[in-house]
Amino acid sequence: MSVHRAEVLLPVGFACAIGACVTAALVFIETTARVALMVAAVGLFGVWARRCLPALAAGVMAWCFATGFLVHAKGELSFGTGDLFRLGVFAASALTGCAWAALRVRRRRRPWPPARSRAGRHPVPILLRLLHTRPVPRR
Repeated sequence: MSVHRAEVLLPVGFACAIGACVTAALVFIETTARVALMVAAVGLFGVWARRCLPALAAGVMAWCFATGFLVHAKGELSFGTGDLFRLGVFAASALTGCAWAALRVRRRRRPWPPARSRAGRHPVPILLRLLHTRPVPRR
């Protein structure tokens, strides 16, 4: 995975929010299921983007679409207790996706420990260990 620039990630996040809103509106009837689908889409975008600012921007855009079109059918944005809770859930999903991607990349970059001989003193080359079926004799 390559790290994209913010100029690419912001429009992709906007498109992800629109696609999730359309999919949620067509697939689910219940408001909770619609919002859950959009939260999952924001989390997946955060994993793909691996950058917090574009992921948070996608979360805010998805919250606007969810509040305006899926929760309140007339396209009205409101700042009630439930709406602000949903905004926090979208932000937490975006940050969790970014954190999970960062942990996954860090784990992938960790060097593997070298293989050791039976005595444990001399490292055995990987190819030597894979090519020869019999054990390497001790010195």
